[in-house]
Amino acid sequence: MKLRIALSVSFIFSAAVFLTAEPEPVKSVKSNVEEASVFFNGAELVHAAKAQLVKGSSELRIEGLSPKLDRNSIKVKTTNGVMVSSFEFSVDYLAGENLGQQVKKLQSELEEQQKQLDEVSAAIKINNNMLALLKKAADKKAEGTEKSSISIDELGKTIDYYGAKSAELERTIRTYKEREIKLRESVQNLTHQLEQEKTRNSKTSASLKLSLSSPAANECLFTVTYYTSAASWSPFYDINVASTDKPVQIVSKAKVRQTSGIEWDKVKLTLTTSSPSAGKTAPLFNAWFLRQIEHILQKKSKEAIQNSYTYADESDTLVEYEKAEKAEDDVSIRPIETQLNLTYNIALPYSIPGNGKEQNIDLGTQNVPASFKYYCVPKLDYETYVLAEISNWEKLNLLNGAANITYDGTYMGETYIQTSSTQEKLSLTLGTDKRVVVKREQLKDYSSGELFGGGETREFVYELTVRNNQNKPVKMVLKDQYPLSTSKEISVELLKDTTKPTVNKEDIGVITWEYELKPGETKIFKTAYRVKYPKGSNLNWQ
Repeated sequence: MKLRIALSVSFIFSAAVFLTAEPEPVKSVKSNVEEASVFFNGAELVHAAKAQLVKGSSELRIEGLSPKLDRNSIKVKTTNGVMVSSFEFSVDYLAGENLGQQVKKLQSELEEQQKQLDEVSAAIKINNNMLALLKKAADKKAEGTEKSSISIDELGKTIDYYGAKSAELERTIRTYKEREIKLRESVQNLTHQLEQEKTRNSKTSASLKLSLSSPAANECLFTVTYYTSAASWSPFYDINVASTDKPVQIVSKAKVRQTSGIEWDKVKLTLTTSSPSAGKTAPLFNAWFLRQIEHILQKKSKEAIQNSYTYADESDTLVEYEKAEKAEDDVSIRPIETQLNLTYNIALPYSIPGNGKEQNIDLGTQNVPASFKYYCVPKLDYETYVLAEISNWEKLNLLNGAANITYDGTYMGETYIQTSSTQEKLSLTLGTDKRVVVKREQLKDYSSGELFGGGETREFVYELTVRNNQNKPVKMVLKDQYPLSTSKEISVELLKDTTKPTVNKEDIGVITWEYELKPGETKIFKTAYRVKYPKGSNLNWQ
């Protein structure tokens, strides 16, 4: 009987201990970003982690993931036959409350500076009010009252007191305003610095809780892949031209930034021009029904019609410069071209901070033969521009992007490479050259009445003078314009006095002369046209 009671008490005690025991905490491991494939908008990140597992079922929390990921894109791979039965993604928003000592220091300084600014602003307001009251009191004192008037002696004392006191208040206000300007500048700088520090230090933490099943007690390697929209890259270029008898050096670069909330420390980086489909569906046609609509005539602008800088082929009679030998290309990262995109595999590991600060990455250097020409449209701009024209540019695998131009060791500014152009040659504007001078003068503007039909005629003649002040020949491209008719009542005729152009684009009314200009040589060109129009018409002649 005693034995049975003892066993019962022992069983009850064991059961009570089992029921009240707390569950073991979930084991956590830290993951590191190993790879990052960055798109123009977004990135695919690959994290790696490892943990020692027991045989059977267990739970594991993988930390260090981006809180800005697409949950539908999460994929988990394991080793040694470990199965993942389920996973749960969570974000610890309280992890960002610890902003660090630097942020706290900046916050304290900002609060102190803001307090001083408020005090100074209040002091300025008080002194302005005192100055206004002083002026009002002085005016009232000087006027006197209906029953008594102020004496000369009292008026002098009032004036002296007002002058001294107002000068004192003005000096005080001026001192306060100078102090206010400095405080506002300090508050602004501290605010910007604080925002930057918060971005750098205030990071939420994200983790992935896994339910696992392991066939044996062993170490398992985990690979977590997901997509985040908080990253991007954009191409840009440095274009260097030593002289017009040498190839153009094109240095391709990339600007990479990310605000995923985690640091990318020495990751294997891949840049690609592709982008996730984001659920897009290939389009289909709907029925197209023609309907009567009101036709509105619009003036066709020259900007709306595709034009070209130059038209002459390399086989033209223009004198060619000696072609420089093509230098060896230094393409440290050769792009892999597929049917859909270009991919740049960066050889060295890169660290990209999570605060959005752009990191510049060199993609390679190409030395490209180019044809150099001097270009001027004096009706629009008297400056002569130096153009570098690159043939077969589609083989260079260039992307749309800004380009910094350096010509003869001097920074010339920024241009933009537009690879979606349908032009056969890629034209780069390298800057202007004042040694090639162009002048445009109007020689004739003659109007006369018609003998029949009630119409009028007006003739225009312009002279374009070009001089090469360099000690070497240049290929010159000169353009001028004549108007186009918008109705049957108006006719435009290009006259024989016009210097024969290389190309006459009648659809846009632009004539182009392409020729070689010898050192010290001056050439003159003429544009002459006649316009017939109804009498009394008000036309835009410029």
